[in-house]
Amino acid sequence: MLDQLVDAKILYPAVIILFAVAAELGAWGGRHFRGTANKGEDMGTLAGSALGLLALLLAFSFSLALSRYEARRALVLEEANAIGSTANFALMLPEPAKSSVLSMLRDYAAVRLGLGVPYDPAKLERDVAKSLDLQSKLWQQAVAVSAMTPQSLPTSQFVASLDEMSKIHEKRLMALRYHVPDAVIVMLFAVAIVAMVFTGYQVGLMETRLREVSLIMAATVGIVIVMVVDLDQPSRGLIEVSPQALVDVMQGIRP
Repeated sequence: MLDQLVDAKILYPAVIILFAVAAELGAWGGRHFRGTANKGEDMGTLAGSALGLLALLLAFSFSLALSRYEARRALVLEEANAIGSTANFALMLPEPAKSSVLSMLRDYAAVRLGLGVPYDPAKLERDVAKSLDLQSKLWQQAVAVSAMTPQSLPTSQFVASLDEMSKIHEKRLMALRYHVPDAVIVMLFAVAIVAMVFTGYQVGLMETRLREVSLIMAATVGIVIVMVVDLDQPSRGLIEVSPQALVDVMQGIRP
C-alpha cells in the first residue's frame, strides 16, 4: 500500500519540498518563456482548473480518510465497552471459572491495547493470533460453565457479551487493514504537482512578486495531502487513535 511505504513523519517535509520544487520549476518555465508567451490569461485558466480539480479531490479524500479515522476511534470505544461488559458478567460466574475468565479478559484487553501499535505487520499478526487464542480459551470456559448451569441468566448474559466481543475483533482488524484506495492517493499527488507547476508558471509569466506566496501555497497543499494520508494510516504518523478506553478497562479488571 502506498500509504504504508513511508512514515508520515517523513512524508510531511518530503511532500512540502516536492511541491515547492514543482512550483519553482513552473516559475522558472514562466520566466524562460515570458517574452514569447501571452500575458498569462490561458495559463491562468489552466491553473484555476487544476486547482479546482485538486480542491475537489482533496475534499473527497479528506472526507474518506476522516470517516475511516472516526470508525477506528469508535471501534476502540466499542471494544472497550464489550470487554468491560463481559468482565462484569464474569463476576457472576461460579469459581474457579470467574477468576480464570477475568484473568484472560485482562490479558485480552492488554493485547487489544497494543493492536497495530507500533506499526509492524509481523507484530499485528502475532497480536491477532494471541487474540484468537484467548478468545478460544474464553469460549471453552463459557461452554464449561453453560454445561454446569444451563439455565443460569448470568451465564447466558456472559455468553452473549462474549459473542459481541468476538464480533468486534474482526471489525477492528478490517478498520486497521483497509485504507483509501491507492489510485485515489496517486491521483491526488499527480493533480497537486500539475496544479503547482501551472501556478508557478503563471507567476513567472506574469512578472509578479508572488514567488513566496506560491511557495506558501505549495507547502499548505502538501501539509493537507499528507494529513489525508496520516489520517488514513494507523500508528504511522502524527495522528493516532487514543487507546485510553482500553487502558481504563484493563485497569478496572481485577482477577
